[in-house]
Parts: sequence; structure tokens; C-alpha cells
Amino acid sequence: MRKVIFLFLIACNSKGYSSENEKFLLNRYIDSTRANAIVYASQLAAPSIVSITVLTKEVVEEYPPFLDPFWKEIIPPSYSIRTVQSLGSGIVITSDGYVITNEHVVGDNPDSILITFPNAEQYVAKLIYKDAKLDLALLKINSNRKDFPYAKLGNSDELMVGEWAIAIGNPLAFYLENTEPTITAGIISAIGRSVKGKGDREYRNMIQTDAAINPGNSGGALVNVKGEVIGVNTFIFSQSGGFEGIGFAIPINTVKKFFNEVIKFGKLREAFIGIDVQPLTNEIKKALGYNGNLGVLVSSSYDSQIKEGDIILKVNDKEIKNVGDWHNLTYFLVPDDILKIELFRNGKIYSFELKPKEVIYDEYKSDFGIKWTINNPLIAQKFSLKTIKGILVLEVFQNSLAEYIGIKKGDVILKMNGIDINNKNDFEKVLEIVKSKRYIDITIDRFGQKLYLRSYL
Repeated sequence: MRKVIFLFLIACNSKGYSSENEKFLLNRYIDSTRANAIVYASQLAAPSIVSITVLTKEVVEEYPPFLDPFWKEIIPPSYSIRTVQSLGSGIVITSDGYVITNEHVVGDNPDSILITFPNAEQYVAKLIYKDAKLDLALLKINSNRKDFPYAKLGNSDELMVGEWAIAIGNPLAFYLENTEPTITAGIISAIGRSVKGKGDREYRNMIQTDAAINPGNSGGALVNVKGEVIGVNTFIFSQSGGFEGIGFAIPINTVKKFFNEVIKFGKLREAFIGIDVQPLTNEIKKALGYNGNLGVLVSSSYDSQIKEGDIILKVNDKEIKNVGDWHNLTYFLVPDDILKIELFRNGKIYSFELKPKEVIYDEYKSDFGIKWTINNPLIAQKFSLKTIKGILVLEVFQNSLAEYIGIKKGDVILKMNGIDINNKNDFEKVLEIVKSKRYIDITIDRFGQKLYLRSYL
């Protein structure tokens, strides 16, 4: 600013003051400041941000209009099929037309997906893979083109709280005829946020921003001032339904890992390390002779290198201050990952390298009416179970004995008629015994709570 003012004064002194000179110099200064870093970053990224239109067919119950609710209990409805349209945003990440968006944008069973570029070009796309846990989906444009505009991906591990953040997407696209994306700016408000989503979905390590994000922005880009995509805009916190300054984006490094896994293996190879942790209290620290402020306590471990009672201090050189930090660094692992663990044990600091194990398990079906698998520490971690014993119920079949008794998906069967169930033979043996009895007793673990079920046969 000082330099500009100095030049302005020199110009006035050399030519003499006039309103024309002042207007000319002021306009030139304003023009030079309009094209700032946000403008340049937006121009770099915007061509690769697309609008996504998803059409899905659904069956709808229909009754005659003005029918009294009483008659709805007697008169069966008619059924019709209607097409539901939903809109979101996406990011083209390769020149041959791979597109990243949110899983909730494409839904469960999309019938058609249409991609619209900012220049109004439209293409049909197909769903390659989606993952509800990560809320990510990969699409591929149906075209032989190899020159699609695509985004440059940044490094979300290098983000700084307070740096500029630019949200690019297609909010409220139902009402806007212009295909150009909408651009809003703010800052990175926080990093490493964890938020409980709907159902089993849990968002981890999220980027928080106050750049305005509105309906239709889901799947769009969060961009830094270099024009690099640093996150995928996903959801907002709002009491009014509109934006209130709290938006969240999935870090782009999570997206990169997701994309690489799907392209190479056709799926996500989920892997786990079989370690459970709990908060480190002052009483526990005193008992273990630890005086530091970092760390979480290992409560159970499937890995022989890590023992119960160890205090984990760092993972990949990142400090672990609480259980949330631990889950942020371990919630999305693949078999190729390597975790460098620094821990405290018996007054000394130790370092280990852990390689996550892919969870591969056999599924069984039984006449009892369930699909199930044998529980173990890796299964328990994958499904967030509170026990490593018993067998896990993966599915309960309709009109089966299991459904009648009250067994639910996610239950862990620990005992049947007083017999511990820990493997396939145990389960098959006890089912044979039950056939000769007039009753069945089952002890289950349901979300950490032990329940006792009895039914007479």
C-alpha cells in the first residue's frame, strides 16, 4: 500500500493535480487489486467442477384424494413408479473423466447420472464404486475423450488453520439456469474434526470451513489459493437449513487413497490393526509411572508388539493427545499402510512399525435364520464391537426363528443354552442340541450391553 501511495504522489507532483489524473490512477490501482489470489485460484479450479444430476425410480403408494384415514386401513393402495431427481456437485480428477463426489449424492440405486460442465457440455456417467462409511463415490464419464479439464489435487496434511479456503460447487442448481459454478470464500476454521453422521456413518478428520456451503454443494471442491483441491465439500451444521458458517469437507488425501484403492483393486481393502485404546487418566498415569501429557492407553491388542497397558504417544510422528486423535489416524487404513508407533512402556520409550491386516472373513448361513461370521479382534474393530468373543450376526432372515426370538443384525451371540459359542463347530453342535429341547436360551452382546433371550419351541 505504501508503494502505491508513493507512486501516486509522485505522479501528482510531476503532472500537477487534476481530477482526471486522480480518477485514472485510482482505477488502475483498483483494477490491480481485483485480480487477487482467490480470483486466480477460482479460475484454475472452476473448469473441473461439474454439476451432477441423479435420476432414481421409486415406488409410491397412492390413495384417492380426500380419502378418510379410516378407509386407508381397509382399502389397499395403488402403486406407481415415479422418477426422483437429485442434484449435487463433483470434481473431475483425471483427463479421461473420473469424477469424485459424495456417496449421498448418488444414493443407493441411481438409474442415470448426468454430468454437466461449466461450459454446458453434458455427458452420461456410470457409478464405479461408492463407500457409505467414507461418504465418497467414484464416477466415470462415458466418453473416449482424454482431454477433460481436471483439478490439481493438493496435500491436506499441510493445511493451516486460518488460511484461505474457496468452496466451488453448484448450490441451489434447481433454480439456476447458468451452468457456471458458484464460488464462495472463507478460511480453514479447524482441522481434524470428528462428526457423527446418520446411521453408522462417522466422519473423521474433517476440514471445517466458514466458506459458504449450501444444498447442492455436496461433492464440490474446497480449494486453496494455489487452485489446488484440498477437500470435498460434504455437509453443514445448520439450525435454519441454510448456511451458518460451519461447513465440513473430506480431506483430499483421504480421497486420493480411496481413488487409488478403487482403481487398483476395484474396491476398498479395509484393514485394521486390532488395537483398542481408552483415555489416559491421572490415576492410570500414576500407576504406570508416566508423567507426560500425551497418549492413550492400550486396552486390548491383537498385535504381539503392542501390549495391554502400553501408552501410545505418537503415530507417524503425529502426537496423540486423546482417543479422537487416535481414531482420526486409524479409521481408514489399507494393507499397504505402515504405522510408526511411539509408545511408553515400563519407564522407557519404544518405537514399532505396524502393518494393518486386511479383514477377510468367511460368511455362513444357518437354518436358525442368520448369516454370521466368527468374531475376533479385527472383526470387532471393523464392526465397532465391544467384545472379541462369540459369533457376529451379519443378517437376520425374515420369518426365521432368529427373528422370532429377537436377534438383530450386529448382535454377537456369546452363549446358547449355556454353551459358549466361539467357532463354527460350537454353533453347529449347539443347534443340534437345541432341536431336542423345548426351549432356547441365548446370551448376546448388543452394542456393549449383555442381553438374555429365551424362547419356547
